[in-house]
Amino acid sequence: MINTAPNKSTNQLACCSDCDAVISFPPLKEQQYAECPRCHNALSSTDRWSLHRCAMLALSILILMPFALNYPLLSIDLLGSKIDASVWGGIWKMATQGYPYTAFLVFICAVFMPISFALLVILLRISQLLGIKPRNLLISLTYIKPWVMFDVYLVALAVTMFKVREYATLQIDIYLIAFVFTALLTTLLFIKLNPKALWNEFYPNSHALTEIPTDNQPHFCTECQYSFTQATYDHKQRATCPRCDSLLHLSPDIKLQRTWATLIAGIIMIIPANILPMSVVYLNGAPSEDTLMSGVLSFIDMGSYFIAFVVFVASIFVPISKIIIMLYLLICVHFKLKHAIKWQMRLLHFVHFVGRWSMLDLFVLALMMSLVARGQIIDFSVGPAAFYFGIAVFLTMISTSQFDSRLIWKIYDKQ
Repeated sequence: MINTAPNKSTNQLACCSDCDAVISFPPLKEQQYAECPRCHNALSSTDRWSLHRCAMLALSILILMPFALNYPLLSIDLLGSKIDASVWGGIWKMATQGYPYTAFLVFICAVFMPISFALLVILLRISQLLGIKPRNLLISLTYIKPWVMFDVYLVALAVTMFKVREYATLQIDIYLIAFVFTALLTTLLFIKLNPKALWNEFYPNSHALTEIPTDNQPHFCTECQYSFTQATYDHKQRATCPRCDSLLHLSPDIKLQRTWATLIAGIIMIIPANILPMSVVYLNGAPSEDTLMSGVLSFIDMGSYFIAFVVFVASIFVPISKIIIMLYLLICVHFKLKHAIKWQMRLLHFVHFVGRWSMLDLFVLALMMSLVARGQIIDFSVGPAAFYFGIAVFLTMISTSQFDSRLIWKIYDKQ
């Protein structure tokens, strides 16, 4: 760890989760935040809503959720009959027509995680009122946030509109307003909810880290973002965090093994995802198979260049670039290659931000199943590549979350 600022008695010390530096900063005022001067990672912030306000927002999301998930968002007029598409309807039809595993992946990101996220916020508010220490709830909140993908589903709706209009007349139902508001409120809750501040609120620092001990470096817990001096020990005499009981000082080799294992598995899955057909459309009994790339080309043929660009970025560019970037960072760690550290951190933040958007294609498939799978003149079926693609997205997201950026900074500091 590196101390990048002189200590003062009134200042607070915190370890940076990205570069492992020990940063000194004064007490923050309203609407202020402290960031690391080395890697610009946010250390602390006062720009957040109270838990009471966030709970009200989460309650509004849960009230809107049945209308957003179960009621029709889009409709088409197919052979004189009106066919509706909803989030739950698409998942259910995908599951009952021979694609249960693909449907389960969509269910996790589009239904289970958004509902769980809102429920966790409400349960945290109840814990606050009852004076309960919700250690497990706070840990779960940190893990669930990246998997809530309502905003991605909103973009999938727009892509589906352009894809379906070549087969039938498209209509927008009024319940789409509920879905849009649910997506916007969920995004707002993401922005205004600060898990690090909640940890400090439920577990206030009785002995705040105000100076670096002379005998050893301060400890830092990556689970609850806690900087402290004295660690606790479990029954196996392993150092644990005194606030969340998570294990400290996990071996870098284990972290790298987890990152490599999930990344290699993701690479294996991405190969059939790009080769096999992603969807099959039967028009008058004649099948038309689309791979990821041919789907993009079909949008170009329709003249929908912007939609083609969005699908290409989400389905092809993002998954491939994530794999290439992670391979590059892992090679830098293993061979201790020193490159521009700021550029490497930008690449890592990029894969953290864009990884979830690769689920766009699976959401479009679920909506298409709800709209066109009728076994008449037009029939739509999910291709075998969908499952491999969904698993590849999940594995690469897990690989990115397992990678420890401090390993890059150690190379930079040594050299």
